[in-house]
Amino acid sequence: MAGRVTLDDIAQRVGVSKTLVSLVLNGKAERYGISKQTCDRVFDAVHELNYRPNQTARSLRTGKTRTIGLVVSDISNAFYANLAREFEDLATAQGYSVFICSTDEDVEKEKSLITMLRNRQVDGLAVSSSQDKPDWLNAINDGGTPLVLIDRHLGNNTLSAVVGANREGGRMLARHLVEQGFQNPMVIGLSTNHISSVAERIEGFVEVFKNENLEYAVHEVGFHSVQSDVVNLLNGIESKRFKPDCLFAVNNNIATAVLQYLSAKNVKVPNELGLVCFDDMPYFSIIKPSVTAVEQPIAQICSRAFGILQELMETGSKSKSTGVVEIPVKVKIRESSMLKSN
Repeated sequence: MAGRVTLDDIAQRVGVSKTLVSLVLNGKAERYGISKQTCDRVFDAVHELNYRPNQTARSLRTGKTRTIGLVVSDISNAFYANLAREFEDLATAQGYSVFICSTDEDVEKEKSLITMLRNRQVDGLAVSSSQDKPDWLNAINDGGTPLVLIDRHLGNNTLSAVVGANREGGRMLARHLVEQGFQNPMVIGLSTNHISSVAERIEGFVEVFKNENLEYAVHEVGFHSVQSDVVNLLNGIESKRFKPDCLFAVNNNIATAVLQYLSAKNVKVPNELGLVCFDDMPYFSIIKPSVTAVEQPIAQICSRAFGILQELMETGSKSKSTGVVEIPVKVKIRESSMLKSN
């Protein structure tokens, strides 16, 4: 068939009205009592004629682009790569396309990317924000672009947010270390420690050691210089005043840098130095020693966040904060922190 295939062409092929074809293709068949057999005939015709909807015309007609912006700090990080894929799959199943952007923990870049996405008229935004205050994002949300925070939050009384239970995850790691006899942990955080996920992991972790009256230390490494900063931090650690007997890496990138350092220095884990971290990785379970890590519920976080955002986008209702929704995390206990046998 020459030229663009239209709904009229589909209707003529099937022998039904253009309106019926539109209802089927927009997922409204059940609501209007259209039979499965008729739907199948419509979809067969769509396939046979290679029909492609005119999204520009649809957007002008409905005011919706069926697109979403997903803004994360670093798509190269395995956690965010998995999160982006899960979120995209959920969106695709509901007929949305997703623009995925990385901010590199740069607040100005984050603002620029969100502005670009709004200029592209996305129907909604899911943001893992690097900002420390909600004002700018509140203005975006109040300006008519529904926005949900994912993985991080900016306080209970601002935007809706869905996160892993970071503080409790930190507590669980610390309790495990204490039970194993570790007494002097070093926390390796990030220069972005103001971000809720990082801050709460550290707060939960050190709370346990404070309550046990045990000494601990907290250090930061740069987001863009994790590898070199970890080396500089751990070099000569045995000669420093505070001598840790275990390390807590607040994310998988830091844990990977620590593992590379310890391997190069032939440090025996856990006997010479224990190790735990946040964000489990597939290889953590197969290396020697295997690594104790918090497993984040990526599928549940994405499902809840997308559900909140979809309702806002499709009802057109003004966004009201649902507060911070915390999804429970799990600790995968492995060899890197086991001084005592089970």
